[in-house]
Amino acid sequence: MFKGNLFNSVFRRGVHHKLTPKTYPQVQSKDVNLEHTRYGFRKERQPLISQGVVDTLFPNTEIQQKYTEAGKPVPIKYRTGSDDIARRNYLRFQEEVATGQPHFRVGEKKVYLPKARVILLRPNAKHTPYQAKFLVPRNFNKMDLRDYLWNIYGLRALNVTVQLMFPRWRRGPDDYARFREPQYKKMTIDMEEPFIWPDLPKEVANRAANEVPEMLRVTKQNQAIGSNVYKPSGAYGGIYDKPRLPNAFVPAKTRASRAVKVAEIEKNNVKVQERVIVSEYLGL
Repeated sequence: MFKGNLFNSVFRRGVHHKLTPKTYPQVQSKDVNLEHTRYGFRKERQPLISQGVVDTLFPNTEIQQKYTEAGKPVPIKYRTGSDDIARRNYLRFQEEVATGQPHFRVGEKKVYLPKARVILLRPNAKHTPYQAKFLVPRNFNKMDLRDYLWNIYGLRALNVTVQLMFPRWRRGPDDYARFREPQYKKMTIDMEEPFIWPDLPKEVANRAANEVPEMLRVTKQNQAIGSNVYKPSGAYGGIYDKPRLPNAFVPAKTRASRAVKVAEIEKNNVKVQERVIVSEYLGL
C-alpha cells in the first residue's frame, strides 16, 4: 500500500503528466462564489485637507490655515513662500496691463527687416476665442513670437505653446517614390481680449461654389487622352476651348467634276487682276 501511494505521487509530479477528469477535486457548484465583490475590501481613507482647497490663485496660504485650524502639522511642500512670489507677480502683471507696458522683458536685439513669415491660422474646435494659432518658421521660439507680436502689432501674448508637426510621407504624381513633406511649426497664444474669426462673405462663397465645376472641367480637359482631347469643355464660357476648323468634306467624284470649273474661275480672276494693273498703268 505504501509503495503504490509513493509511486502514484511521484508519477503525478511528472513533467508530461496530465490529470484525468476523475482525479479532479469534487466540488459542488453551490459552494463556489463566481461573482466576487469588486469593492468593500479596501480601506476607505478620509480625503486630505489640501484637497478641499480649489478655485483659488494662492492655495498654499489657505491650505496652511486649514491645517492649523485642524491642529495638524502643515506638510513641507505647503510651507514655502511661493504664494508671496505669485501674489507679487500677479499684482505687477495687473499694473503693467493697466498702464499698457509689456509684462515681460523685451528683447534687446533690433531687427529692422524681419524675414520671418508669421501666418495667422483659422482656430480649431478645441480653441477658445481667447486663443490664436500662428504658423511660424522652425527657428522661431516662444520669446521670438512674443516680441514679434508685441513690437509689430501691439498684441500681448500671455501664454505660448508650441506644436512641431510630424512630416508626412507623400508620393509623387508621376512615380511611386516616397518623400517627406517639410516640417511645420505652429504656436498657440492666449490673449486678453477675444477674437472671432470673421465669416466668409456670401458673395465670395457663392463665387467659389460656382468656380469649382468650371475648374473641374478645365482639369478634365487638360488630362484628356485620345479623341477626348478635341472635345470642347465649355469651361468659363468656352475660353479654354481650342478653335475648331470647318470640316468641308467633298466627295472625290464631285471634286473631279468641279476641278475644271475651279481652274477656269481662277484663270479669269488672274486676267481681271492683270487688266486692272494695265489700266492703272496706262491711265485708262
